[in-house]
Amino acid sequence: MTTPRPSSLEDAIGSPADAERLRAVSPPAFAAAAGFWRSAFEVRHLSPRMKELILVALHASPSSLNAAAIARHVARAKVAGATDGDILDVLLSIVGLANHPLYFAVPVVMDELKAAGRTEDATAPPLRADVQALKDDFIKTRGVWNPQRDQLASLMPDYFKPFITLSMEPWKSGSLLPKERELVYIAIDSSVTHTHEGGLRLHVRNALKHGANRDEILETLHLCSLMGMESYILGCQALNATT
Repeated sequence: MTTPRPSSLEDAIGSPADAERLRAVSPPAFAAAAGFWRSAFEVRHLSPRMKELILVALHASPSSLNAAAIARHVARAKVAGATDGDILDVLLSIVGLANHPLYFAVPVVMDELKAAGRTEDATAPPLRADVQALKDDFIKTRGVWNPQRDQLASLMPDYFKPFITLSMEPWKSGSLLPKERELVYIAIDSSVTHTHEGGLRLHVRNALKHGANRDEILETLHLCSLMGMESYILGCQALNATT
């Protein structure tokens, strides 16, 4: 098997012949695209393994789900030294992104219940003892808590319990370092398909606490910008298929 060259746009497109046809159509356009792609891999604050794990997270996140890019970066991550456990850690860690809409949706439901005069339904009950115990374990395990989760815990305990159990599992048995997992969270919360400021601030704060520095975080954001290249890559592949 040919060793992938992460900084090569030609490799990302997948076929040297296809890449050459695109270069022939407009050499300056291809050079500009290739230069932008390459720029994210020439910065050296993150290891090649970590870069690829972040790209796996970006493309496998519920707001993206780019199958071709997932396959590309899973393969590259393994070549760069990531284990199957690392990749599964990333995939389990990003499931929680789909929880974020509940942070605004549930309060909307409660506001509308109150506006409709459904006062009893608009009042959140106290936390059940088993849910409170799970919340306490979460804080002990991860050292943080998002207050927006309290309403979910109170109103939707049968959702909340398995969700929190899932979100804690990578922290209990996963192979990534805490700093690495926080960089994954930063990536998915600042991606073009999911700009979630509250989560981003929380995870930047946690990443710093776990030893990340400014340049590692900024390089994570640089990798997020590569998502813009996926439309170019997929479009070029489709264009070549019609040639």
